[in-house]
Amino acid sequence: MLISGQFVVISALIADSKTRELIVTLEPDLLTPAFVYDEIENYEELIVQKSGMKPDRVAQFIDLLFQYIDVVSASEFYPAIERADEAIGETDSDDVLYLACAIACDAAIWSDDSDFEEQNLVETYSTADVISSFERR
Repeated sequence: MLISGQFVVISALIADSKTRELIVTLEPDLLTPAFVYDEIENYEELIVQKSGMKPDRVAQFIDLLFQYIDVVSASEFYPAIERADEAIGETDSDDVLYLACAIACDAAIWSDDSDFEEQNLVETYSTADVISSFERR
């Protein structure tokens, strides 16, 4: 199981890429905290600009992509927030909830954010790592 951050999903929305292929192929082993869906809405204009898609098409595509990602509610990872904050809160407070989600779901993190390397509670894989491991299957 992998926890995907918002920027992995945004990358998949912007371009028909290996990241997009992995999201579709890894299902049902891909998870993300519920708030990511809402955060992605904040980037819709950027996605429209970078992807060349019309706004309504981007919204449809977001919904389609999230059919391949299991969303984890905050109540499921809330008990792990304190532990995650102790491990990475001083490094990057924005990453605490992703780490808490990974801890609660006994999952690794898929992110190109090097801040996750500052913790030792869960494994972390970059996009290149995920591509490499997928190609070896």
